[in-house]
Amino acid sequence: MNNRVLEVLDRVNPFLTPADEPQFDEEDFRDLARFSEAEKALVALASDGAAKPARRYAAAVALLQGPFPKWRSSSDDCRAVAAALAMAMRNDTNHNRWGLPGEFIGQLGEYLLSLSKGVIEALVPLLQEHAELRIEGSEAATLQSVAHYRISDLAADLLGRYCGVPWKVHADMSVRDEGIAALRAKLS
Repeated sequence: MNNRVLEVLDRVNPFLTPADEPQFDEEDFRDLARFSEAEKALVALASDGAAKPARRYAAAVALLQGPFPKWRSSSDDCRAVAAALAMAMRNDTNHNRWGLPGEFIGQLGEYLLSLSKGVIEALVPLLQEHAELRIEGSEAATLQSVAHYRISDLAADLLGRYCGVPWKVHADMSVRDEGIAALRAKLS
């Protein structure tokens, strides 16, 4: 792994970046662009299931936000980025950047939906993740405190949008669970 790429990634902790701020700035991308193999190193890190979660997440975000277009033409690379994003969604400290089911899609949710491959495989396991979303802000946080949306609800909402399979957000968690089960059956 290129140590200079790791240095840039380690300057950023995407789990702690406020949802409304970019995770990388122009200087970070200039630094990464100085390395001829930066895109290759970022893909390798996003693919590395043994890497530190923050580094793997940062590598995926750098690929999505930066001047690195080649990886999108590889199905394997798209799958690796989708898997890194799914891992990050499970571990994130602020889900505003991902979205709120039935309300809005955040920037990382949009990035995930933009991938040509790997989205379904990455999100289906999250349909069983019952940890509550951590949402900040006034209106979105109020909606979250009433509905108690979970990662499984967000994954179902994103999968429904990606696949064109309607998944209705319902206030009753048991009804949402039935909808998640039906969505999982359609995707199997």
